[in-house]
Amino acid sequence: MKLMMHVLKKNPKEKLDNERATFDMLKDKLEEEFKEVVQAIDDYCKCKSVSNLILLVGEVFDLIQVCIALLYKCHRRAQDHECPTLIYDVNITHKNKLVARGWIFKTGIEIDIKE
Repeated sequence: MKLMMHVLKKNPKEKLDNERATFDMLKDKLEEEFKEVVQAIDDYCKCKSVSNLILLVGEVFDLIQVCIALLYKCHRRAQDHECPTLIYDVNITHKNKLVARGWIFKTGIEIDIKE
């Protein structure tokens, strides 16, 4: 399975601009999308239909988009702090923490941000 996700810049129609969004704005969006995922999970558990599964997957993608926006904003802030490999370094630290806690990996997902 190969998926394509994007770093979203802005949506003039919705008057949204991820480049100008603050961490607080992204936090609010994260909470909104999280609640929608929880609702979609509840709906799917009540009625395991393909249409509910499609809605659940769509909501999860929305949540991932907000997470991507947060990671990208952190990456840009790391550049401001002259820490160009901060995201990569924290990713390795996180992987090592999972290994130390006993997690066994099934597979990996590669994220390549093109600038």
